[in-house]
Amino acid sequence: MKKLKFLFLLILGSGAVLGQQNEVDAYFQLAMANNLNLKNTSLQKQLSAITTKIAGLNTFAPRVPVSYQALDNIALQKMYVPGQIFGQQEGTFKELVMGQKYVATFTISPQFDILNFGNQAQKKTAALNEESVALNEKSVQRDIYLQINSAYYNILSFKAQRNVLEENLLVADKIRTIINNRLDEGVARIQEANEAEVNVLTLEDKIYQLDQNIRLQYELLKVLTGVQTLPEVNDKLDIYYTDNLFVRSESSLETGLADIKSRVASQDVFSARRDQWPVLSAVSSFNWQNLSNAFFYGVGGNAIHYSFIGLKLSWDLPTNVQKISNLKNKEIQFKMAENTLKQTAEQQALTNTQREIELNKAKGQWESLRKIERLRKDTFEKNYAQFYEEILALDKLLISQNDLLVSQLNLASGVTNVKYNFEIIRINNLY
Repeated sequence: MKKLKFLFLLILGSGAVLGQQNEVDAYFQLAMANNLNLKNTSLQKQLSAITTKIAGLNTFAPRVPVSYQALDNIALQKMYVPGQIFGQQEGTFKELVMGQKYVATFTISPQFDILNFGNQAQKKTAALNEESVALNEKSVQRDIYLQINSAYYNILSFKAQRNVLEENLLVADKIRTIINNRLDEGVARIQEANEAEVNVLTLEDKIYQLDQNIRLQYELLKVLTGVQTLPEVNDKLDIYYTDNLFVRSESSLETGLADIKSRVASQDVFSARRDQWPVLSAVSSFNWQNLSNAFFYGVGGNAIHYSFIGLKLSWDLPTNVQKISNLKNKEIQFKMAENTLKQTAEQQALTNTQREIELNKAKGQWESLRKIERLRKDTFEKNYAQFYEEILALDKLLISQNDLLVSQLNLASGVTNVKYNFEIIRINNLY
């Protein structure tokens, strides 16, 4: 349902935002297909499903023990019986050797539990653990998406800043050309030519540094997506425009994780109590035995078959120290899980509010940065005109250009911050 809501928001979004989301979605899809952490969580989910099925079968604990033994009785047991049985005088005894020297026995003992309350409770525990693993998979997926989103918007921000620097580099090059021409005409000082050259070199270095930062973010994307050849991030940000972006933060994943832990802890208490109840089992045994004094299965040996079926009731009286200790521990863990759930629910509400506030702060800051940039640009353009007419010193022009550059870089970061915070809310709302 939340995924449908997310797609609905995308459809209603502006073209620019929709394009950005579609492009970043491509990196999410790459991660889903190739990220090893996500593959491991998927395998853990499959493993938990198998565990749940096994717990269902274990409710009756069916088992069929099979055994075979071949014994050579090297010293048979001797017994003494009253001699009068054999015609001897009263009070005398006759020695008899009991048993057979070679005994071979094959046994099959099918049995299963008819009522095993502890195992029945474990079936519910396994189902809850499967649900917990599914939520953990979403948590890992969300965290990777957020990391991809961060790297993606860092690239957008750095590229937008690079465009600003390139535009300013063109202006700096024009200023250098004007100063060099004036120097040739003898109306400028060598110090001014040096400052104009330093201005160009500084901007070129900043562009180089941004290129390295962009490269680093691409490497990070490769690790997160598990792909060595990535599509280029071609989306471009208009630093002078941002949509009227707002969405309610309704993430509930952390609360869901705490809730499932509380439910598992509650079920563990229930299981520990049921584990102290008696167990009623159906038991049986089918035996085939061969007895001989010559050798195993020798000529003249005796073949015997005997079997039984029945019921067995077993019960550890409530004096089992280990079971009592386990129950007490589970009860304490459940109380702790309940407290954690309450605290997490409060923290989740606070986090949702904080995300909305961060988005509003970013939007407000961007509005201020846009006004500042307009003012800085107007000042620079007027100063440049005065410099061109040779009525303004170079140092003042360079100061105003640097002020404009800073405001434009801040504006590029500001618009990225708005969109980045918006995407954080939408990603979290998926879960």
